Amino acid sequence: MENTDLTFDFLVDEEEVEEEIKEFYKIIIADDDEEIHRVTKVILRYFNFEGKALEFIDTYSGEETKIALKENPDTAIIFLDVVMETSDSGLKVAKYLRDDLENKLTRIVLRTGQPGEAPEEDVIRLYDINDYRLKTELTVKRLHTTLYSSLRNYRDLQTLEKNKRGLEKIIKASASLFEHNTLDDFLVTILNELSNFNYDPIEMLYIREDNSDLSDGMVILEQSSLNKVIAATGKFSHFINQEIEMIGELNFIKQWITNSESSEELIHELDNGFIIESRGKSHSNNYIYIEGKKAGLDFQLINLFLSNFSIALDNYILNNMLQATQKEIVFALAETVESHFEETGSHIKRISEMMYQFSLCKRYSYGECELLKLASTMHDLGKIAIPDKILKKPGKLTEDEFEIMKTHTNHGYRILKNPNLPVIKMAAEIALNHHEKFDGTGYPAGKKGLDIPLNARMMAIVDVFDAMTHKRIYKDAVPVEETIGYINSQRGMHFDPELVDVFMNNLQKITSGVKNM
Repeated sequence: MENTDLTFDFLVDEEEVEEEIKEFYKIIIADDDEEIHRVTKVILRYFNFEGKALEFIDTYSGEETKIALKENPDTAIIFLDVVMETSDSGLKVAKYLRDDLENKLTRIVLRTGQPGEAPEEDVIRLYDINDYRLKTELTVKRLHTTLYSSLRNYRDLQTLEKNKRGLEKIIKASASLFEHNTLDDFLVTILNELSNFNYDPIEMLYIREDNSDLSDGMVILEQSSLNKVIAATGKFSHFINQEIEMIGELNFIKQWITNSESSEELIHELDNGFIIESRGKSHSNNYIYIEGKKAGLDFQLINLFLSNFSIALDNYILNNMLQATQKEIVFALAETVESHFEETGSHIKRISEMMYQFSLCKRYSYGECELLKLASTMHDLGKIAIPDKILKKPGKLTEDEFEIMKTHTNHGYRILKNPNLPVIKMAAEIALNHHEKFDGTGYPAGKKGLDIPLNARMMAIVDVFDAMTHKRIYKDAVPVEETIGYINSQRGMHFDPELVDVFMNNLQKITSGVKNM
């Protein structure tokens, strides 16, 4: 234990604070001298900084201090003695805090009664120490000055760290906005990400003025008097797709929307929560209602996130419109070709739906599944170049006729290969390769095994399954059981055996949406 000469220029004479302070800065006093602990706490008994008082944690050795720091990562300041159980205990603690715990926020105030054991210049140079004090300087004024300075630094570093984490969270959240394929998923993602900016669980409700049923994920840009819940979390989930005018429990939101006046503020407090207005360029009003205490949320981050959200929503709407238009054009083209074949109706719809489900079973992303669903509709586009006398022949083709029929793969590729769009490029690949066989006996190039693109290997199974189980002009439908037997018999020959397993193990799921087509 060190002998120190403590001097006091005055003792604390402040009146006790009547109002109870519920927030604290944690202060560790690490010293093997019990008197240092007592005196420090007497001097700082009524100290508070920006409305927060101090909570003291006493440790008397280096090892004990390490444990306290690990258990209290939110420690603001440590008053650290150099000499405790060893002559360099305090320096080891400082190194442990910065290197092992990777804690760069806690302020270290080194206090020593034996400066020879830890010369100030060497310690400041070699260790990440924030302040160095001799115990003979332990006066009220000096201690208060040190505390104010250290807490300001800690507060500012906390703010920087918080903003850094917040920005990382916003970047991560913004990156996830377009990973979803439907508007419902997109908006639920918004709600879930917003909930990450609070400290307590909250219930959230998303409202958009719209004039159409949004069950298919479409958003109509024209403003309307209808206010509809189109995504929700927690106890509001059962209100999805309902108009708030018809929900008595949400009458207070209706009243607010009806009576609210235009203002620059985006966040408005209500009795049980608050409403966030989202303003984009789509000219439709959007509101997010959150039930909970406003104090629990970081609105600086929420405002920044909402800026990204508004842009993302506008882009999402535009992207959905373009995708919907693209789908309509592709399906119209494919159905026109199909009707020319005079095959049973809905062939391409069945194919596209089965390919979508098949790709889900292969763990494609939702975006990739949608792309494959659309691209697969054009697999037989090249048949448009096959003469009708061959294409529509009711009986078996001759060898020469079959050779001509086989060219539809090349014709389809030729039609589709040039447009520089992902869906068309995928369609061209499938059109060219969907009649290749796993053992190399297919056409047009006799590709073998994994040299055949994966999507085309999947299409080979789906196309044969649909062709066999449905009536064509040249044949009757084959029972499903017989079709399954055939496909299994062609493992490793016509079909990729691994894909056959996936298809058969998920047959009910893959075909569930096409049974009535």
